[in-house]
Amino acid sequence: MKLYADKFGIDNVKIIQDSNKVNPKDLDPKYAYIQVTYVTPFFEEKEAEERRTDFEMHHNINRFVFETPFTLSGKKHGGVEEQCKRRTILTTSHLFPYVKKRIQVISQTSTELNPIEVAIDEMSKKVSELNQLCTMEEVDMIRLQLKLQGSVSVKVNAGPMAYARAFLEETNAKRYPDNQVKLLKEIFRQFAEACGHALDVNERLIKEDQFEYQGEMKSHYKDMLSELSVVMNEQIAYKEDSAKHPGMERTYSRVIHRASTSVPATPANPDA
Repeated sequence: MKLYADKFGIDNVKIIQDSNKVNPKDLDPKYAYIQVTYVTPFFEEKEAEERRTDFEMHHNINRFVFETPFTLSGKKHGGVEEQCKRRTILTTSHLFPYVKKRIQVISQTSTELNPIEVAIDEMSKKVSELNQLCTMEEVDMIRLQLKLQGSVSVKVNAGPMAYARAFLEETNAKRYPDNQVKLLKEIFRQFAEACGHALDVNERLIKEDQFEYQGEMKSHYKDMLSELSVVMNEQIAYKEDSAKHPGMERTYSRVIHRASTSVPATPANPDA
């Protein structure tokens, strides 16, 4: 900001603080505009699997992504059944970090996701993040616990189960393409398995002062599996294995079958 304020004058510089598309025709030509958008590194699935350390995830990168929420009604935010988002991927001319603080954006692509695609995308991210945390050479227990808490211990109308109820309950699922519903179901199965694995990893790492916390997380996990079984009309079971370490060691397995009963902006500045 100071660089441009010194160049154009502090009163002649304006900040655009959201990531919506900007139409240059709507801007006052007497001002210099800077659009500030938070971006994260973007990787294809295979590339993300190959970058195993934090260093690799934040170095030698030239593609970045940011997302802009919107609804068809014009509001920025809505319920999960109406929430869309626009994903924009930027490619820079050089890899970050670089000798310069600013690198030119040489290409930009955008895609729009409808509500069930948003659910698929968000749940896929959760599965990937949990699996990545569990397979790190040195597990970051604090990050793992935060992800676990955000996955299995959330408010009734928020988090993963909000997606499940909105798109997978039988009456709601009929509104969406069958292939997308099936894909979201499979991702939820993977999510349940990833949460169980994460709980198992966390259990091996914690000390005695967190035994009670671990027990609460397991209880939330079992509640989630129970509700998910009803919503998806499948049984997703939690299995205890006390043989390895009585009172502490557990394994998690997934048993699935048909349930017999059902319970009712283009940035104003082209630099990243």
